[in-house]
Amino acid sequence: MVQVNTTESISEATRTDGYKITVDLDKCIAAGPCSIAAPLTFLLRDSDGKAVIADPDGDTFEKVLEAARCCPILAIIIKDKNGKQIFP
Repeated sequence: MVQVNTTESISEATRTDGYKITVDLDKCIAAGPCSIAAPLTFLLRDSDGKAVIADPDGDTFEKVLEAARCCPILAIIIKDKNGKQIFP
């Protein structure tokens, strides 16, 4: 099981394929398209509706990338296994 680190400001985890997903919770406006595009990866928390990572490997990488692209304020950051930011 991959560990997810969620604090007041971020939710982040590294997928088994090496991609790191970070949700900037200070930017997140709880719009929710990420949880529709990648429902096994992103969960809207009950307390404020903001997106947190439930399981970074829950959906395919393509679905996770699509979820990041759907975010209206680009609060989801994806880096490759070398640490290079690939989105946004």
